[in-house]
Amino acid sequence: MRRAGTAVGAVLLSAAGVLHGTAHAAGSGPGAGLSPDLRPVLVLEPPHSALQLVHHAVRLPDKQAESLAMKLGYWIAASVIRRDREERRGPLPSAWRTSEPDRGFGQALLMQLSQASANWPWRTLIVSSSGPESDSQLQSLMGQDAVIAAVRDELVDLTGKVELHVTMQLVTVRAIATTHETRVRTQVEYFAPPLVADSAMPRRSLAHFAMDGPLDDQVGTAATDLSQFLATIVARVSVPDSLHPHNPTLGELGAHPICGECRASDPVVYEQPGRVWVRVGRPTGTILALPLQTHRPVSHAPRTDHAQTGPY
Repeated sequence: MRRAGTAVGAVLLSAAGVLHGTAHAAGSGPGAGLSPDLRPVLVLEPPHSALQLVHHAVRLPDKQAESLAMKLGYWIAASVIRRDREERRGPLPSAWRTSEPDRGFGQALLMQLSQASANWPWRTLIVSSSGPESDSQLQSLMGQDAVIAAVRDELVDLTGKVELHVTMQLVTVRAIATTHETRVRTQVEYFAPPLVADSAMPRRSLAHFAMDGPLDDQVGTAATDLSQFLATIVARVSVPDSLHPHNPTLGELGAHPICGECRASDPVVYEQPGRVWVRVGRPTGTILALPLQTHRPVSHAPRTDHAQTGPY
């Protein structure tokens, strides 16, 4: 099924006229020239590299590090502690790879965002290969608004499980190339449900990583979810802040995402079946896209926040 979708996506991309570094205007009907189209432009920087396996750095608590040193000896324990404090990144085990190094994620995302029949809230879609290229493209949009979405993906090794993780750096640019230009950044992180798999014994979980298997299903779902979220964010750019809808909190919705740092007071900026997009921390914090669970409530405990800038 996903192979068929890829073929359809190629046709849609051709029909929409989406080329790298080339803008395609969405409105081209007979009445398109009667009034200016003030919708924002969407600049997409899709991932261009193979999906990699990542072991994120984890700081071992001091007491645990001390206990480990006493049990194993300092020189043995030191190598373990240093390894846990360093991020390790590399290719997927050969048994988990397919003919599509990125599992088709970039193509699936472009397929979603370039559908001419979807009535997306952006006037133009520009596909860019890098930040400098995106900035160069913006210079031709003087006085207009745009949203830049730089998307990256990875497979996180959780020791016995792996988790598809997609990051999206959003930059909302208003009044481009004028003295009133402003840029506001928002970090978005998307998490798929973990898959049971041990990277040290990859052949035990071949079914999860086969073509059109569970991982490929998650990749396709992520592309759909992210495109729908982008549509919501871009649509809000054209609407005054005073008209933005109220964002209910996790507590008000009774939603229980799989999240160790979420609190009942955190606002939900977007909802999808089985998933919430919640801003953690302060009003300008990171947006986490999290699968829901039903057996554990979110915490009301106090927390130290690390804010980032963001308008949503």
